[in-house]
Amino acid sequence: MISHEQRLVITNVFRRLGWALAFATAWIVGLQLVGYLIELLINHRLDSFLVSLQGIPGTLIFVFNLVLGFYFLISAYEDFKWTIQNGISRKTLWWGRLTALLLASCGIWIIDELLSLFDHPITSWQLMGMHLLILLTSVLTLQMIGNGFGLLNRTWKWIVGIGLPILFILLLMLLIRAMVGLNIGYQYNAWVGPNSILLTILSSSATWWIVWVIYIIIVVSLSKIFNDRMQLRRD
Repeated sequence: MISHEQRLVITNVFRRLGWALAFATAWIVGLQLVGYLIELLINHRLDSFLVSLQGIPGTLIFVFNLVLGFYFLISAYEDFKWTIQNGISRKTLWWGRLTALLLASCGIWIIDELLSLFDHPITSWQLMGMHLLILLTSVLTLQMIGNGFGLLNRTWKWIVGIGLPILFILLLMLLIRAMVGLNIGYQYNAWVGPNSILLTILSSSATWWIVWVIYIIIVVSLSKIFNDRMQLRRD
């Protein structure tokens, strides 16, 4: 059962997310329509204008997914501050935001699939399910990052926000360079060759499901830890 306090958190998240979706949609689609109208006034080609309008559903899909992820990336501290001001615990905040995230992701996924019908017929259920998993994984990851940033003041947000991507790129480059320069002897072919054990493991779908479950557990756990350690700040 969802408690009264959790419903308050969920309602607050949906209210802010709804306004963000409406604002972003109005601006981006509005600018797109203005561009189409200017093109119509210049070219006087109604058929071209009508064809251009078919791109709006694709724009809406992009906007909805972008706003959904961006909201949970930047709103952690604001939601926390609102929660503390209303006498709601961190535990309630965590479950309320997680419930809102799951409901919002499922809602956006349904809208995305309906809008995609303007471009192509219904795809397979397996592909639609994969779209949902990708969306959930992305938003959960962004929530985890947002909760982590919620622990930092403004200065450290800039330091971490700039430093971590640079560090990640450097480590990735070093890893690629090491793999390219790796000289694997014949005695290791059973592990890394074309018919190797490693390739057999990686080619199994069960392996990737296990990796995904472990990743989600880590992401959700870190998000919960960051949520529980958040404190009010003066910046």
